[in-house]
Amino acid sequence: MAAEPMIARGAHYTALLDAIDQRGATRLHAGEREQLLEAADVLLFGEPDSERAVRWAEVLIEDLETSKRWSVESCGQLREHLYGCAAPTGAS
Repeated sequence: MAAEPMIARGAHYTALLDAIDQRGATRLHAGEREQLLEAADVLLFGEPDSERAVRWAEVLIEDLETSKRWSVESCGQLREHLYGCAAPTGAS
């Protein structure tokens, strides 16, 4: 049963990668891609002090949306998959 949440989290990580790669370099710079992946990595692996990386990713996604480089829907998908990489809260 413990493997199921990790499988779901891994699926979100893969979906995040797919969403990023579908857009390509024309819509996301290499540094921005790395920033999103770093945040997903720290969430997926439960690394301490993940708050900073996640906050930077949130700001990046906001910027993508407000600048209209990415659609509201696409940014929503990025958020969903990013947060889906995190361990469930309140799990015992």
